[in-house]
Amino acid sequence: MLADYIFSLMIILLCLLPLSLAALGAKTETLPKIEPVTATRGKLNITVDPRLELLAVLQHLSGSAMTSPDSDGYAAAADAWFAGFKDHPALTKLQSLETYGFNYDLAVSSFLRFDGVPLERQIRDWAGYAQTMNEDRLETAAEGGSLEEFYAAVNDFVRVSDFPGWFESRRQYFTDTVAGMDSLLSTTPDMVAHLIAWYGYEQHSYNLAISPLLGGNGYGPALVDSLGNNYLYCVTSIENRGDPAESILHLAYMLFHELSHPYVNPLVDKHFGLVEDASALFEPIKRKMQEQAYSSWWIAVIEHFVRGSELRLLQTYYPPEEREFTTLSNINLGFIYLDTVYDALLNYEQARRETGIRYDEYFPRLMEKFASLGKIPPAELLHLIDFNGPLNSVAKGSVAVIYPDPQRVEGVEEFIKPDVDFLVDRLKAEAYTDTQALELDFSDRSLYVYGAWGSNLWLAKHLPRPPFQILPDRIVADTIYPGTNLRLAACLPNPFDPELGMAVYTAQNTPAMRSSNSFFHGPEDWYVTDSDKNILAKGFFSDKSGDWEF
Repeated sequence: MLADYIFSLMIILLCLLPLSLAALGAKTETLPKIEPVTATRGKLNITVDPRLELLAVLQHLSGSAMTSPDSDGYAAAADAWFAGFKDHPALTKLQSLETYGFNYDLAVSSFLRFDGVPLERQIRDWAGYAQTMNEDRLETAAEGGSLEEFYAAVNDFVRVSDFPGWFESRRQYFTDTVAGMDSLLSTTPDMVAHLIAWYGYEQHSYNLAISPLLGGNGYGPALVDSLGNNYLYCVTSIENRGDPAESILHLAYMLFHELSHPYVNPLVDKHFGLVEDASALFEPIKRKMQEQAYSSWWIAVIEHFVRGSELRLLQTYYPPEEREFTTLSNINLGFIYLDTVYDALLNYEQARRETGIRYDEYFPRLMEKFASLGKIPPAELLHLIDFNGPLNSVAKGSVAVIYPDPQRVEGVEEFIKPDVDFLVDRLKAEAYTDTQALELDFSDRSLYVYGAWGSNLWLAKHLPRPPFQILPDRIVADTIYPGTNLRLAACLPNPFDPELGMAVYTAQNTPAMRSSNSFFHGPEDWYVTDSDKNILAKGFFSDKSGDWEF
């Protein structure tokens, strides 16, 4: 009897075995690659890339700080589609890897190394210095878990959640996005051709990868194929700014910045010995650099040259009577040596006009000029790091918003709170009423302060001698602006810490505060506007020593 039982059991198991193998085969079945959405404008490939959308969806679902919900419903649609998979192991593994540094450009470039979605073959690599650096970063990230197991979990997520179906359901949205960008670029001179002409040499491939969930972030990775061809990327989201000219300006900033990284980074690395001994220059800017994830002198030098090159690309792309670009906003972000880089780049341009020398050939002279900064007295460096405006450079690091207590001031909920809520969401800021703020220390925060003049108790205490006057029938700034329902927006140093900024949005009365920050502004220090958002005047403070003055 026992022998008969064992024989029967073996027959049952043998019958089940093909089913088990078949089931395993279904789990490991190779899915077809998802086709990207692509258009070409000159030398620029414009794309929505399935690899980057997969990463963005995983980051969004896992609660990563690398992504932000969009305003077009893309994030909401993703939440609905993947609602049943928010406990998938791919998300928990990503969270663990992020803890150890698998974020920012490292995650983006790691996904771009694969041949598509699903992630199966790595067909590209980092070139030169970047390979060693990123392999070290991946080794650190692996303390949060095996990367091979993570990629396997990602491919399982792709299969069980029907990520290909998700991408296909959004294809028309992606197609419209790419077509809109292509159409926008058709109205303006070729930005990539301008960049190539300025640097003096061309790379193999230039790519604008649009990812809706990036929330204004941008990355400039470069990858190389087996033949040594360089593939340059500007990975960013595209904000619809209403005015096409402003959308083009935003795109110019992103492309010139991110596509400059693959030019600048290897050159700084190659010639870093020229500035390594000047590393003491990092100390005055260390805090501001680290707040922006620039953790070393090497990275800070790279960013100085990228931002300097970006500035010259912008200045030579736009006619001077059309747009004005300065070093000021970047200097306030901590790039206090940018004026020296800027002057050196002007010398490069002159040499290029006279001799045809390329950027990479001239670069040692740029680094030598940068190294000369080591002779600056420390006292001068401390002065350079103080906040100097403009208004759009206030938002950095941790941000606090201070507004009048609605229980004390009538109309705050209707006319001020919507702007406060917008900043809380957009800048991940923390908001406080003025009465709460009076009990707090804001020495580590950038500040946004709202309220009709005299209604914000915190501002009345900490800005007793403002450089402007807000009166019932006029505003006094650089001159007198008569009228009612007028508003003023201005930047000043944080009263608790002169290295940080404070943005003040005030008006003649509380109803005039409605949408007080919803006009295009930021490149200047101050603005006088009316309640219809018309800019009556704007400009810079002329004296920023001690109490700022017009």
